[in-house]
Parts: sequence; structure tokens; C-alpha cells
Amino acid sequence: MELASARQTEHYVPMAHSAPLRLVIVAVALSMAGCSSAPSATPPPTTDDAIAASDTNGVSTIPHPLAVPTQRGRFPIGTEQRELALTCWGEGSPTVLFDAGSGDAGISRWKSSSITQAIAARTQVCAYDRAGLGDSDAAPLHPRVLDEVVDDLHLLLAAAGIPRPIVMVGSSGGGFDVYHHAGRYPDDVAGLVLFDVPAGQAAIATSDVPAWDSPDNPEHMDYVAVEHQMAVARLPIPAIPVTVVTATHGQSSNPDEQKVWLDGSSLPVHVILDGGHNIYDDDPDGVLEQIMAVLDAIGPS
Repeated sequence: MELASARQTEHYVPMAHSAPLRLVIVAVALSMAGCSSAPSATPPPTTDDAIAASDTNGVSTIPHPLAVPTQRGRFPIGTEQRELALTCWGEGSPTVLFDAGSGDAGISRWKSSSITQAIAARTQVCAYDRAGLGDSDAAPLHPRVLDEVVDDLHLLLAAAGIPRPIVMVGSSGGGFDVYHHAGRYPDDVAGLVLFDVPAGQAAIATSDVPAWDSPDNPEHMDYVAVEHQMAVARLPIPAIPVTVVTATHGQSSNPDEQKVWLDGSSLPVHVILDGGHNIYDDDPDGVLEQIMAVLDAIGPS
């Protein structure tokens, strides 16, 4: 489905993959910024329910590293008796947290990724399922906006005992989430990495997005309001490193469109990689390099 701006619509509909090939890296670094945060006084709960596999002789084999989460569970948020699912791998700080694209369950998206495995060898990395997706509870039955989504995540991080600030990685519509999170809860966020996140549209047509109560919208998002807010009423973000990864065959007809997310960053970096909207599948090495670079710039928390 095409918009008048020649941009394909998801934040909402996944796009086909392109063949992986690293093409161009364009980076602009203005200054460096560190971060520090006292660790949580309460150690995070740990769940290890991985079962070691056995070969035909009954000898246990070593499971894939990502088969053994350092933390996994459903955590209560707020007073609504709702729970969100979170899984983490590895140890260290700052934590890297993935926020998947709209309608995409984050844990299943990232649990087997080579990117997740590589980050887990260095520091803690987590993925979660937003309300209405994966193992999390259903979304509330009303049109939802970005404030509600980031409030959910803010409460989840506290309930799971994740020390902050963290590095937030958002793909597609998840990029809206993490950018808004940095503006609403600046103490939560040490840095941002965005994967193919087009600029918001001030007047997107209702026919171009699913209605909040559509079966195609399990998160019950008011996407018209979300797009409008991110186009004309974005919250300012703190002076933190921000890397924007744009795909050559992604959602933006003009790659420079995505530079809007660099406003206010202390270390703005724009990278163009050859591939489709799911650039983390098309060029996982290139994507991993950018996440690691943000971790390098921040240093241990």
C-alpha cells in the first residue's frame, strides 16, 4: 500500500526483504556524551527454565546461548492488573532494549537473532511484547496514543528491576515509541538507535492505517493521532547519542527524511545500509556495528 508521499505504510505492514549487502555509511558526530546511573537496589528476578537438549546417547548438549535467558517473565504494570512479557539475555550495563515494529511481538522477533546474541556477549539485552502482542496481556479497549505505550514500558522497566538509563533500539513504528520515551522519561534513556523510521505525517489518511478497533490493530493504536504527534508535536529529547539507520529500499523515498530524529542529539549519526524495511535481517552485521558504536560512545553505566 502506497501513500501519496511515495512512502509505504508500515509503521504497520512488514515489507519484503532485500538481499543483504552493506552499501554506504554516512556518520556525523558532533560531540560525545557519557551517562551514569546508580544500579537498582533490588536485583532483578531471574528465571531459567531452559531445558538442556540430549543426544541419542543421553548426553546433555550445550543449548544455544539465547535458549537460556538471564531473566524472563510477565510483570505487572500500573493498577490495571495487566502484565507485559519481557525476556533478557546476558549481563552488564547499560542494558539494550529492543522495541519492535507496530504489530510485531518483540520477544519472538529478537530471541533468535545473531544481533541479540552478539550484544548479550557484551551486556544485558532485552526484548518485550507490547500490550496486545505475544505473551503480554491484551491492550485496553480504547484508542491508544504514544503516552500510554511509553508509560507501559516505563512501568515494566521498574517492575522488572532493569537499571536505567538504557539504550533503546526501535524499528519502524517502535522507533516512534523509543523516541517519545526519551522525551517523556529522559532519565530512562542513555541512547537511541532507530531502524528505518520515517518522519511522522501530520495528516495521514484514515484509509491508510487500521482503525484502533480493527483486527489488524491488536495494540489498539490511534495511528492517525500518533503520526500527527510525531510530525508536529514531538517532545524534545535529552542530549544523548542517536543513530538513525536508513534502508535504501525501506519506507522513505528520501533518506534525508529520517534525519529528523537526530534533532537535539549530542552525537547524531545517520547511516544508510543497503536493504529493505527489515534492515536488521538484510544487514545484521551493519546494524550490530551501529548498536555497538552507541554502546562505545556511552560507556558502562
